[in-house]
Amino acid sequence: MERLPIKFFSKREEDNMRVEGGGGNKMPSFVLTDDELVERTEKLSVEFDSFVNNIQWKENNVPAVMLAKLNPDALAKSHRGKINTLFSGEGKNNVIGLCDERTLKIKINSSATASEIRKRLSQPQKYAYEISCVEAISEFKPKIVRSSDFEDYKVKLLDFQDYSLNKALEGGFELYLKKNQIDYKKTKYSSELEIFKLIHMDTLMVDTLLSSEIFDLTEEIVPMPKIFLEFDSLDFGDAFPVITPDVNDSYAIVGVLDNGIERNRYLTPWIAGKGSLYPNNVITPSHGTKVASIITYGDLLEGKELVGNKHVKVFDATVFPDTQKESFDEDDLIANIQEIVRNNCNDIKIWNLSVSITREIDPDCFSDFAIALDSLQDECNVLICKSAGNCTNFVNGNPIGRLHEGADSVRSLVVGSLAQSSGKNDLVSLNNPSPFSRIGPGPAYIVKPDLVHYGGNVSVDEHGRIKETGNLTIGMGGSTIYSSGTSFSTPRIAALAAELSNDIKEEFDPLLIKALLIHSCNYPSEINMPVNERTKYTGFGKPSSVAQILYNAPNEVTLILRDTLVKGQYIDIKDFPMPDCLVKDGYYSGQIIATLVYDSVLEPSQGFEYCQSNMNLKFGSYDEKTERDTTRRTILNPVGKGGAQNVLLESFYSKRKQASNNQNEFAKMERLLIQYGDKYYPVKKYAVDLSEVTDKNKEKYLTADKSWFLYLDGTYRNYSELKSQAQNFELSQEFCLIITLRDPDGNVNVYDGVTQKLNEFNFWHSNIKVDTNVVVNVQ
Repeated sequence: MERLPIKFFSKREEDNMRVEGGGGNKMPSFVLTDDELVERTEKLSVEFDSFVNNIQWKENNVPAVMLAKLNPDALAKSHRGKINTLFSGEGKNNVIGLCDERTLKIKINSSATASEIRKRLSQPQKYAYEISCVEAISEFKPKIVRSSDFEDYKVKLLDFQDYSLNKALEGGFELYLKKNQIDYKKTKYSSELEIFKLIHMDTLMVDTLLSSEIFDLTEEIVPMPKIFLEFDSLDFGDAFPVITPDVNDSYAIVGVLDNGIERNRYLTPWIAGKGSLYPNNVITPSHGTKVASIITYGDLLEGKELVGNKHVKVFDATVFPDTQKESFDEDDLIANIQEIVRNNCNDIKIWNLSVSITREIDPDCFSDFAIALDSLQDECNVLICKSAGNCTNFVNGNPIGRLHEGADSVRSLVVGSLAQSSGKNDLVSLNNPSPFSRIGPGPAYIVKPDLVHYGGNVSVDEHGRIKETGNLTIGMGGSTIYSSGTSFSTPRIAALAAELSNDIKEEFDPLLIKALLIHSCNYPSEINMPVNERTKYTGFGKPSSVAQILYNAPNEVTLILRDTLVKGQYIDIKDFPMPDCLVKDGYYSGQIIATLVYDSVLEPSQGFEYCQSNMNLKFGSYDEKTERDTTRRTILNPVGKGGAQNVLLESFYSKRKQASNNQNEFAKMERLLIQYGDKYYPVKKYAVDLSEVTDKNKEKYLTADKSWFLYLDGTYRNYSELKSQAQNFELSQEFCLIITLRDPDGNVNVYDGVTQKLNEFNFWHSNIKVDTNVVVNVQ
């Protein structure tokens, strides 16, 4: 079969549009009136007065912090300005963050600010909209988790959204620690998140801290999280050939952030270097050795093509010791990862992190570990492949647990596990989620894990002992070992990402690599669960091989739009190159798969709203271009489109037709209709089949005379908009959109048809530059 490279294309100047004003002054339906408004006002006034009466204004100028619980109908960005107005004081916005989707943190700097807020609460008719947005007011209380004597504690200070104040209060906190002879260490998790570790605290020291005025500075005081590794392994034997690199070949490299890689006869030729912060006598490289073996020997160990890459070299990034020999905490892990990645990021772009912190994610906020990983990837222009974490609830027949902290990293590719085989007593059947693979979604409902690969299966005997049907790995001493866990599905993805990056002869682009992998994903046909459940367990599915990702068959074409979208602009391509060959019997047909991945603006202080920007994608047909009157104040764009219809909406399709097609390959493996709406998901994917459109919509929107459009716009949360105004910078989002058009019958040349349309409509386009040695298996 002919192999045809996927293509980049660019929007034209005429496709850039300016965001136009709109809307009206109509009050939202939830705004209270009459007795209900009076009742709400009195309730909030009593709660606010109670809060203010408990404030003792301190000489150290620490603002008091209260919580405002929002009306669930007032969560949209359009209402946030009104809420800010209600709680502003002395000309400043006092909303400093969120505890969860409905709860804002608000600082009260002074009695003058308190008086301003109280005055607004006494004028319900003037501030009816604002008051209706808020259901309750209460005092903020730091998160406190106590532990046994002589424990290390993690302390996070409140971010008051004022750099000078934050630095002054941080200095005051350090002065308190020094005066009280508390040993501590600071670690900068990100540019905006610094964590204190208080070392060897006894109960009296903790009590003293909690009763001091300095306690008002804290957001969280908890035991410092410890690090743990995944499943133990079972010895299998030692009978496998040693493979050595070809000196004339160029190999991809994956940095293995783990407990070291043993120099055995199998792996020594493939180790491209080492970065270790620990002497050999405190390292036991059992786990990292097995992880590295999957990266290097993965397909050979299994005796089948699972990833489809050539051999990949590994960089030994030893970031933690044998925890039986030396204690090790979250801040140590983060500092070590930062040091090694920063020192080697010019040469190594793909990193594998198969390590978990034994704490489930919080659905309402992103973990500090995840924030640190996101910040490091932005800083160093790298991509981290992170394991979802393991859970042993299956031993007792309990539901699987949520992702471990770190697996909520927005920038990382988070990897779950599938069972690549199934024995007589194994708990799940072939190609279903492994019993131990932790599930999503991530905080704020984002899709995590992103994808899956093979990580093994397990059974449990009558004594509750776990037996693994795992991946064949190379362990200590060169023995081959069966090992199960997301630790071992993750390096398959890392190897695939590295090989893909190595074979693409373009400048390294983590957004492109991530988008290509997710775009290629599908669900094994054996998985039988609703789409919303599939994404919890397996993200967007299991990716294809390198060759399948980079090349098309003649009956399909894959286009890549890699660009930046600036606030105040949107993209509206009204001449999308939909090929005439997809018209059958007078109607457009075919399958459409679209993946949008974008670098969301991230704000660590904003909790549930950590992802501060959103992008929307619409793709569909329209009747004709229309002229618009730009002399009108709200009209900025001279050309519009009449009769436009987005075909990526679930309501566009027939439930009856989808049900009748449920056993075909597309329905089982690729169909994906998620109603993202205004959700701030950093990855969005759609997969639709036009044969499943309702009869009415087919007649109205898929006739041969239609033109096609591609539309992208972006929005930003209120916090980021205010910050950009205050600091005078331009908000923007880098994005990568990949769209595939396919004739499922394989009868027409879609690839050539789209190429002709690209030329006809004057689009710049170019085949992706790839290594000519990429192996393509012809089916």
